[in-house]
Amino acid sequence: MDSSQEHPTSCCITKETGGALHRVLCMQGGDDDSSYAKNSEAPASAISLCRPLLLKAIQSMKVFFSNKDEAESLRIADLGCATGYNTLATIDMVVDALRQQYINHCGFEPEFEAFFSDLPSNDFNSLFRSLSNIADKKTKQYYAAGVPGSFYTRLFPRGKLHVAVSLSALHWLSQIPDAVLEKTSAAWNKGRVWIDGAKKEVVEAYAKQSEKDLEDFLSCRKEEMVQGGMLFLLMGGRPASQQPENQLGDPDSRAKHPFTTSLDQAWQDLINENNLLRWRRNAGLDRRGDERWVQHSGVHEEHGGGGEGNKEMRWV
Repeated sequence: MDSSQEHPTSCCITKETGGALHRVLCMQGGDDDSSYAKNSEAPASAISLCRPLLLKAIQSMKVFFSNKDEAESLRIADLGCATGYNTLATIDMVVDALRQQYINHCGFEPEFEAFFSDLPSNDFNSLFRSLSNIADKKTKQYYAAGVPGSFYTRLFPRGKLHVAVSLSALHWLSQIPDAVLEKTSAAWNKGRVWIDGAKKEVVEAYAKQSEKDLEDFLSCRKEEMVQGGMLFLLMGGRPASQQPENQLGDPDSRAKHPFTTSLDQAWQDLINENNLLRWRRNAGLDRRGDERWVQHSGVHEEHGGGGEGNKEMRWV
């Protein structure tokens, strides 16, 4: 899957950073109308649907400590946590299920550590303000910590985690495949936002990157999980019968989805009408130089010398 999704994001890729995303990609922070916290209904629905599976998996776990005297804290990680209600609800669900299991089987409640992990650009300030507000209203359920970094690398010491969850996050790749960004490559995606309907070479480039990223993710978690621990993943997929270049399945879905040719055309229309240039001018941004980057939209404008016909829009 392409790295562009329906969640509000902030991202700017330059020639210096290449296709790497870990330093620049994040969900839109804050709590205003354009924030991820106010626009995450789709992930919330997916989490709600998988709740029975997650609870059943927790109930099937072995008990790590049989009595309170030998009990250590149980350590939980949310990988790709973002911010907002979904983040806190996920950890609360896991902690409550584990607490009930230990009360039922062992007669005591262990202590819990919850690690919220995402890229360094994530809005951890908003996340921990939300945690503080909750802690003021009820007894602390767990000790919280933030862990900035890419989940495609090691984030925790060996044998640290009892439960790790990653919900609606693994579709984000570690980087845009180099071949997709190279104009001379057979896999160049011509600056398109989405790979739905792309040619075979583009799909293969993303598939290869996705396979490598998933292998790296699982290898890291193998080292970090305790024996008998649980890794629970929720991620999008498509039927095996559906061709990989057909990401959305049917014309109606394709027409309604924001990240298809409709958005490509909308950006191009803005370029053609000079609206993006006017926005930059009104914002007081520097218009000098051959390359201009519009942050938070992912649009790269390249201007050749010679008029409107030389303008090109590229989503990165």
